[in-house]
Amino acid sequence: MTSFLRWAGAAVLVLANLVNVYFAFWALVTEPGGDWDENTLTGIETASFSVVLVGVVTLLLAALPVRKGALSRWWLAPPAVFIVLGAARWTYIAQYYPQAANGP
Repeated sequence: MTSFLRWAGAAVLVLANLVNVYFAFWALVTEPGGDWDENTLTGIETASFSVVLVGVVTLLLAALPVRKGALSRWWLAPPAVFIVLGAARWTYIAQYYPQAANGP
């Protein structure tokens, strides 16, 4: 049972981390043209939220095999890094590009 849990847990965690890499790439590489570029800013915020969300889900998925001893504690590190990375990017975008006031 431990061998199956190890392989299944590792496969699921690798796939979840790859999904998170995809979202993190778009959240970090995309740069808005300026304060006026609301579509790009919204896309970056959405990608950052997705990084945090998938990171939390991956962390919760990793908790069971790590607790059972089937996987090492290092499997908890990538989701934690993704959570911090997504939250930092989201905060940076929200602080550096405040929403423009509508109207004159």
